[in-house]
Amino acid sequence: MKRLFWIFAVIAMICCGYVHRNVFKALITGEPMPKAPSWHFWVSKENRRD
Repeated sequence: MKRLFWIFAVIAMICCGYVHRNVFKALITGEPMPKAPSWHFWVSKENRRD
């Protein structure tokens, strides 16, 4: 059971890393942050894609 948890945790981290790859790239290279998807309601409207 413990091993299954760790397998799931690693897969979840890989998926999150892939989804947020452009954000990580912007943080590392100093480029501007990409616009967030429109359903990210907690981000101000000027920083969201429409």
